[in-house]
Amino acid sequence: MKQLARTLLSGTVCGSLLLACGAAQPTPELVDARRAYAEARSGPAAQLVPDELLSAKQALDRAEAAHEADDGSDEEKSLAYIAKRKAALATSKAGYAQAQLDIQAADKKYKETQDALRKTAQSELEANREQLERVRRELAAQTNQVSEQSSVLKKQEAELAARQKALEAEKVARIAAEKKAAAALASLEEIARIKEEQRGMVITLDGGVLFATGKSQLLPIAEQRLAKVAEVLQNQPDNKSITVEGHTDSVGADATNLKLSQARAESVRTYLISQGVPAARIKAVGRGESVPIGDNKTPEGRATNRRVEIIVGD
Repeated sequence: MKQLARTLLSGTVCGSLLLACGAAQPTPELVDARRAYAEARSGPAAQLVPDELLSAKQALDRAEAAHEADDGSDEEKSLAYIAKRKAALATSKAGYAQAQLDIQAADKKYKETQDALRKTAQSELEANREQLERVRRELAAQTNQVSEQSSVLKKQEAELAARQKALEAEKVARIAAEKKAAAALASLEEIARIKEEQRGMVITLDGGVLFATGKSQLLPIAEQRLAKVAEVLQNQPDNKSITVEGHTDSVGADATNLKLSQARAESVRTYLISQGVPAARIKAVGRGESVPIGDNKTPEGRATNRRVEIIVGD
């Protein structure tokens, strides 16, 4: 096809043009045919529709031959018209072929563009999906964290409420215990002397009411009084220590008085334990005549010195 196109553009055409150089003038039809062929040849027809351009050339050659044989003849005009139409047809078909090529190129470009857009959209879609999935995971993690924190807060609130309730119950119990202890102390004041000292609360019981002279065994009335004392002691805080001290007057030997005071303190301790006072919190100490609070020279003072003191301290 390329060889054919070169042939159409070669010197063969020159032979036809040389015919025009003769003395005889070509007809207007032949001039139009020559112009139409020249336009067709200069366009894309040689590359796209060489067969059509060759047919137009051949028709023009016949018109040139008729002109040479009989210029101005009807045959020249007729053949020139045919050559013009063939040249116009070649130009038209070349335009159509070019349009088809342009359409194909545009279609290819369109498909390439569509494919590129589709790939870009797919990539963006995948990126969006990954981003959405990442956001979903982050939201899920945050939701779980918030849920865990909410559970912890609820647990803490429940514990706080329980603690508050326990504190309120403890407060109520403490107030009740204090009222009970106060009532017990108030009743105890009828049978004993109660005094707050640096060493603690001191409950003093008359030794003459608790024991017979020179004895360490409790009298029946002593047990009744010590039962009330035991009730008071049981209502004291667990961290309080209890000391039972036995005291005598100065009548008799010191050693005898010390032994008697110890024995009386032990008797009181044993009875208090039997009434529910914890044994680990209470101890017995005999002081003998070493800590008098009255004058041993008088009967009243000696009677005051014969006593049992129960100290509730830290």
